[in-house]
Amino acid sequence: MNLLQTYNEFEFTNTDLTVDHFGAEMCASHYAFGPTIRDNYVLHFIVEGKGKFHIDETIWELQAGDMFLLPKDKMTFYRADKQEPWAYLWVGFSGNKADYFLNQSQITEHYICHSTLDSKVLNQLYKIMRFSKQTSTITTELEITGELFRLLAYLIEEQPKKHSLSHNITQQHYTKQALRIIHNHYDSHLQVNEIAKELNLSRSYLYKLFKEQTGYALKDYILKVKLEKSQQLLANPRFSITEIASMVGFTDSLAFSKRFKKQYGQSPSQYRRQLSETTEKNIY
Repeated sequence: MNLLQTYNEFEFTNTDLTVDHFGAEMCASHYAFGPTIRDNYVLHFIVEGKGKFHIDETIWELQAGDMFLLPKDKMTFYRADKQEPWAYLWVGFSGNKADYFLNQSQITEHYICHSTLDSKVLNQLYKIMRFSKQTSTITTELEITGELFRLLAYLIEEQPKKHSLSHNITQQHYTKQALRIIHNHYDSHLQVNEIAKELNLSRSYLYKLFKEQTGYALKDYILKVKLEKSQQLLANPRFSITEIASMVGFTDSLAFSKRFKKQYGQSPSQYRRQLSETTEKNIY
């Protein structure tokens, strides 16, 4: 990635949350910063390469896609890798509510998050970079501060703080709602993205949440419900295999039959025949 070195300082007026500075750098081999203590927070987003981050007597090896936080009032040190020095974007911020917002996320537990840098985050960071190059006005202040709010909201959504009662209740609520949608709409070509949109959650967070709560990947559970319902329908000889496939949300009966056989070890027609034979034996 061709990341030009950038550094901008700001003097914004919002006391709840304000961007203090923003920058981008492609580091030289073994480039190091610190040890030092800051009076604000600085989030670093690694876009390529790798390096090491030292905090609380712990050394974290980080790479492209990871994020690390330099908390205020803590000693930190970080160094680029010798062979593959990292390039990163960073945003420094402060404010009365900075502590509160960060404490809603797991980032304050170890000050790092793995594999969090996606296109959405990059887009927000590049917006800050673009706005930072414009003449400072109340409009650019609001735009830049707004992008910081969105970054923190994404961080809280993707890496929420664990083990709080209210958080667990919220997780259970979203899981129940996802289950309700699946069981009510198994007859459609239901997609994970549609469920996430209905619940106003990101796809990745919903996937992680559902897996933690049920033990199933969301896509696998949708398929499980469809196939279990198809078993019930196969007991009714009035419906053809093609009709049943359509009734459980498959547009292709061949794809349905393949999925069914993979799950149960026999085709839908074999299952129906076995079911019929078992029923006859029970009658006679």
